[in-house]
Amino acid sequence: MRLFLASYANVDYYDEIKRDLSPYFEAKWVEPRNLHLTWFFLGEHPSHEEISSRLQPLKMIPKNPLSIQGFGTFGEPEPKVFFLKTSTVISSIFHRKIVDLLGMEPDYEFKPHITMARIKKLHSDGFKHIGKPWMSEPLGTVEPSIYLIESRLTQNGPIYIPIEEF
Repeated sequence: MRLFLASYANVDYYDEIKRDLSPYFEAKWVEPRNLHLTWFFLGEHPSHEEISSRLQPLKMIPKNPLSIQGFGTFGEPEPKVFFLKTSTVISSIFHRKIVDLLGMEPDYEFKPHITMARIKKLHSDGFKHIGKPWMSEPLGTVEPSIYLIESRLTQNGPIYIPIEEF
């Protein structure tokens, strides 16, 4: 099983963002129902029981939605991923709690974000400087529930199957 921990995201201006950025790059856009913040990518595991057991204390921790505001890209020298930002301080504290409960360190630096698109071909990086109303407004929220999710990769994109809610 390919597993990860995530909270689903609700992006208020999804269509506007996609429309406004389409002149700047060709991309594979994440479907709105699959938008999420990944708390921890677990990779391949034979089952989910041990992970679920370790994470049970998460059910007792009060959680609030996180605000989404701002955007960025990953990849140098040309961007490969377009993403939306969320609160770094709050999400980093929560990520640390998850790491402690799992008893394992991730093999990557945690950068809280919601992947919107995987850039296939860049036409211009001018999108970094355009002024659109959605660029300075809250863009939505990350839901407070955390899910253990199985990801099944298919030719038509990933299928996410929530296994347990925390």
